[in-house]
Amino acid sequence: MSNFPQSRAYPWALIGVFAALHLVITLVPYNIAFGGGEISFGMVSAPLVGFLLGPFFGTIAVIIGSVIAMLLHVEIAVMGPFTVLATAAGAFAAGMIRSKKPRVVPILYLISIVVYLISPIGILVPEYTWFHGVAFLFSILFVSPRVSNILQESFEPKQGKTRVFVASIWLLSIVSITMDQAVGSAIGPYYFVVLLGNDAAAFAGFFEFALLLYPIERLIGSLILTIVLVPLTDVLSQSNLGIPITSLNPLQYEELCEKDRRETGAKMD
Repeated sequence: MSNFPQSRAYPWALIGVFAALHLVITLVPYNIAFGGGEISFGMVSAPLVGFLLGPFFGTIAVIIGSVIAMLLHVEIAVMGPFTVLATAAGAFAAGMIRSKKPRVVPILYLISIVVYLISPIGILVPEYTWFHGVAFLFSILFVSPRVSNILQESFEPKQGKTRVFVASIWLLSIVSITMDQAVGSAIGPYYFVVLLGNDAAAFAGFFEFALLLYPIERLIGSLILTIVLVPLTDVLSQSNLGIPITSLNPLQYEELCEKDRRETGAKMD
């Protein structure tokens, strides 16, 4: 950490900045989704914010930006107020992986898949989760003893290891962007069928239609996020902005600041 971001207020100020950024990007439509609603580029910006600000500050920024965006553009709220949970899940997953605490990510995938499979629509279209299973296997790489250390250390660009760096960024991108979709798919059947009273058999057709569509959508989104993160991470690694923030909570951030102050003071002495 540098002297600049040692203020306790610094990450909270970043929340405001990146919440506004996520808000603006969320208002850009990505494609047409179920029921005339829209999926926005917020599916890309949410993991970006989570990667840069960590699982705590990043998730809060995404929630704030998403809520305001839904108030401004109701069509974005495909699942009403529950839409923000899916978007926040993408930011949280990216932040946890970047903070080297990835174990919760595969667990969230398993919970999402099971919740969907026991839903009114999941019983009719269980194969819908096939790509969630692929992303779950990718997430296992971040907790595998043989692979995790290589991937975690590769989040910082190093000379001669460009391919590993890009690969680790893409794996984080596809896992976090698909997490958004997995959580949304777990919530969707209960929202559309149980809460709104739609016919499960009729609504299952939308899920059957998207069976091969959403993996393409997520793959394209992951490539966009990778293209953004690779040069951005390189630039930030040479800056004194204190980003990415890898603290899991405000208390840990303050502890890191205090440690940095002591180390800086010792060097000056």
